[in-house]
Amino acid sequence: MARVSFEDMKRVGIALGWIVLYGVVGFAITIGIANLVPGWGGPRWYVFRNGAYEVTGFIVATVVVGKLLNQYSWDRMGWHTQPGGLMPRLFRGIGLGALMAMLGIGLAFVIDRATVRLTGDWSAWPRVVVPLGLGLVLAALGEELMFRGYPLRRLADAIGALPAMLILALLFGIAHARNPSATVFSTVNVALAAVWLSFAFFSAGGMALAWGLHFGWNAGLAILFDAPVSGYAFQVPVVEYTPGWHAWVDGGPFGPEGGIVTTIVLIAGTLAVIGARVKQPRTWLAG
Repeated sequence: MARVSFEDMKRVGIALGWIVLYGVVGFAITIGIANLVPGWGGPRWYVFRNGAYEVTGFIVATVVVGKLLNQYSWDRMGWHTQPGGLMPRLFRGIGLGALMAMLGIGLAFVIDRATVRLTGDWSAWPRVVVPLGLGLVLAALGEELMFRGYPLRRLADAIGALPAMLILALLFGIAHARNPSATVFSTVNVALAAVWLSFAFFSAGGMALAWGLHFGWNAGLAILFDAPVSGYAFQVPVVEYTPGWHAWVDGGPFGPEGGIVTTIVLIAGTLAVIGARVKQPRTWLAG
């Protein structure tokens, strides 16, 4: 019995060591590039710039640590190409993520009298939305590479899919706990969002589906409604979002992710990702 326990601890320790190395490589490259080429593109390209740094750093970490050193295949790390290819999975995720954002705003409108007002100022819309949209694409991919992808697969191989998912969801929530206007409720919801995205990762959709969901949700809130995303407001022209009376309902200045409307939507979104497998719990994390 003691020998089994020691072997289990050794396996977990080795997995954590690899994940730490992955993070060190990813963040070192991210920070290094940011210091070498700071500020290009100006404030309007801030989200795109940071996303490009993160994606570069963690793609390199995935190749070096995941593929070359650990010899994990791209498929094993969630990049499923068969059947159907990556793009249908990505676009399916974008559609579902945006639909969930619409549902969250709709619930905030109905339950808490949040408002979305059209301003009619279309002249500045492309100049803001193009760099923001491209930036949100990269930001979503960067976070998926950090918290799903290789780290989630490597930890799942050591301790099982469910414990790995919960541990990285906790870390995902903590990583957003110091965002502007963050609360305990918002941190819990962000962790729940990580659970939702992890279910996508462990499905046939894999990383492409999780990436699409992540981007669709963020872009739906920010671009369609000008609602804050995890505490950050992007001041998108044409639309103007105003939260309602109770922050615990619609998140207040943190955005819908800080309120119960998102808790409801995430539960529904997770069930949508599980889909027809809902009556077969053993298949939920079998991807």
